[in-house]
Amino acid sequence: MAKYSAKINLSSLQVLKTLLVLLQGNFTMQEIVDKLNEKEPAPIFNNSVVSKYINTCRYSGFNIPKIQNRYFITNMPFGFELTSDDKGILEIMQNVVKQDLGSKCNKIFDSFLEKINKFSNKKIARIEKGTYQITTELFELALSEKRKIRFMYKNKLIQDCIPIAIVENKDKTYFHVIYKNKEKMVETNRLSGIQVLSEKYIKNHNDQVVIFALKTPLAERYRLRDNERLLKNFDGQSITVSNHGENKEILFSRLLRYDDKCEIINPKSYREEMKQILSSTLSNYGEI
Repeated sequence: MAKYSAKINLSSLQVLKTLLVLLQGNFTMQEIVDKLNEKEPAPIFNNSVVSKYINTCRYSGFNIPKIQNRYFITNMPFGFELTSDDKGILEIMQNVVKQDLGSKCNKIFDSFLEKINKFSNKKIARIEKGTYQITTELFELALSEKRKIRFMYKNKLIQDCIPIAIVENKDKTYFHVIYKNKEKMVETNRLSGIQVLSEKYIKNHNDQVVIFALKTPLAERYRLRDNERLLKNFDGQSITVSNHGENKEILFSRLLRYDDKCEIINPKSYREEMKQILSSTLSNYGEI
């Protein structure tokens, strides 16, 4: 049998070792260095060389953002895409395993799902000015597939939320979500990363319809939003508008600017809450 000599390119080998560690999880630079040096007779890896190896992986087609000081492989040349049907089948299988099989089978199946997740093109992105379109697309993907979304905040906080909508207000962009059964508006510049989770949610958010009247002269120049329609045309004194699904805090902030030219008609709970806000505001200025 003929013998073939092979020359090992040390740098290429170190790049592959680095990639192997990255495929095992999401680690900080120091954790990656430590894991690489574990296999060596003497420490040969450091932050500088590992940074070069990670950049080589990026140049080769791997998307490796750094989020909260951890490196994530979010897309790779040989990663496979899981379709909605694929994810649905896996969820059905997981439910069957949980309901009908023992703990040992559950652990084996969880390990199987973890391996699939590692080698699929994950839905995660770092939030920065240049990735606005990507992050909004991920949010909309979570909405369309009814999947929870994970927010990674700049202060290291992590929250798993139910997405509702993307809201533009006062030249700022917010993610409107439900967290722990409460609605909240998350400004995008507070986030460092966003990830679409495999876990689906049952939407329990009910879009509220708010009816309010606007008096002249505001009524004559008011422009309807996309989520509004006119219930009563201008009669010389006022118009009546129905608003569907706008976040309560944003709606109240806007209607308060209309002062006495605006009156909430329905629902009664919104009407009473607006009265309390006005009363509290006036009392702060000693007018009650």
